[in-house]
This record gives sequence, C-alpha cells and structure tokens, in this order.
Amino acid sequence: MDMSSCTKAGEQLARFYCEQPFFKKRIHSYQRCDAFSHIISEFYRLDISNIEYPVLAVPDGCIDILFECSPQQPQARICGSTLNSQVVPLKENTPYFGIRFLPGIIPNFIEVSSEEILNQCLNFNELVSNKNWLIEKISSEGSIDQQINLFLNTFSERLSRKFSTTTQEVLHFIITQNNEIKIKDLERLTGYCSRHIQRMFKHDVGMSIKTFACIIRFQSAIQAMNTSKNLKLSDLTYDLGYNDQAHFHKEFKKFSQMSPSDFIKYFKN
Repeated sequence: MDMSSCTKAGEQLARFYCEQPFFKKRIHSYQRCDAFSHIISEFYRLDISNIEYPVLAVPDGCIDILFECSPQQPQARICGSTLNSQVVPLKENTPYFGIRFLPGIIPNFIEVSSEEILNQCLNFNELVSNKNWLIEKISSEGSIDQQINLFLNTFSERLSRKFSTTTQEVLHFIITQNNEIKIKDLERLTGYCSRHIQRMFKHDVGMSIKTFACIIRFQSAIQAMNTSKNLKLSDLTYDLGYNDQAHFHKEFKKFSQMSPSDFIKYFKN
C-alpha cells in the first residue's frame, strides 16, 4: 500500500476513526487534524498545562509516534497498540505532536517487527536510523501544519509496510463487519485455511485476528456511546455481536477500566 493507493480496504480503514477518549477528557488542549489518508488516521497536538488525573491510552489497534517538544530535551517515542488501558507518561508544561496510524498499519521506516512493537513504547532513535535531527526540527516548529509537513516530507515514501493480500482482505472484513468474527467466514473470503490466515495476519499486524477484532469492536462501542444520545446498552450488545451484556461488560472493562454505564456517565459530564 502507498499514499496513492485506493483499495477497498484502504477506503474502509480511512473512514474508521479510533478514539482515545481520555486524551480529550483529561488534556487541557487537544488539537487533532484528519489525515485523509489510507495509512495515517490523524495528526494531533497536546498542550499540557497541568495533569490532574492520569491520562489513559485504551486499545485501538494503532501505532502512535509521539514527539515531546521540549526546548531543553526534545525526544520521541513509538508506541504500539496497548492490549489494555495504560497510563501515558506525559510531562506538564510540555507540548506534544503525535501521529496515529490507521488500525493494523505498520510504518515501513521503523526497524522492528510488528509483534515487537505491540503493547510497547520504544525510543524513536532506537527504531529509526539517523533521524535525531527530525526530532529537534519538529520540536522547534510552532504550528501543527509545519510539523505535519516535516513528517510527511521525511517519510512519504516509507509510510507503510506492504501487507499480504490475505491480511488486507481480513482487515477490511473486520472493519466492515463490526461484529463477531468467525474464522469460517475468513476462510470463505480468502480461500485459505485458518492456519495460513492466522499466520499471515499475525506476521503483518503483530497480533492475532481475535485480539484485533475485539479491539475494533471495543472502539465501535466507544464511537456509538459518544455519538448516540439515547443509547441502550442492550441494543449495543446485540448490534456488536456480544454473547450477552455480561460479556460486553467484561470485555469493555478489560480495555477501559470502566463499565460501559460508568464510561457513559463519566464522558457525558
């Protein structure tokens, strides 16, 4: 895949927006810019004045690159998708610039396997060769537009690793289905056996199909909660293919540290 490609999978992924709700709720200034890309979900800027409560990152299936734009000691880190909610270490009185890739996308310029970045936050300079100058340059820029241009001009030819056709089809199916995923359906879709599909997907994306599908379903639940005014959790449980409300409650709390009802109350206030 590249920036000019327009596959069905790319189009569907580009329309799927992954939420980090605690960023918006607990950070004083959160500015985001849609990337309108088949590879990058969004660019964002965080301005931290004070941190009253820990900022949590919830599972989203995405890789983030976060530049800490400190005048004294700029640095950057590359973070794979978490597998449960985790505290994001942020410093007060420090601006941040971030890039969030679309679910399942692995940048081609990082020198690490897809499995090694999962649930990890690693030093940018250890994964990207000879780019310390970029950290300093991005950190010195005053606007998010300038930071975006710098990043894209540097990595435009290496934004995404190539996926197997099988993985592209599975990614597209999971995003489109937005429900419980059955391996038999994937076998019919791709024409391959379960073992081959699982092996290719984990090699390309870094996690199992089941884990990725659960994360996307969790993200779909968050989106529904944030956009629907009179949402019934019983309806959402059915729509997203959970076995019952107990199953929904357990999986949602595993990913967010909150029950669905507590989540709605917290973010509506």
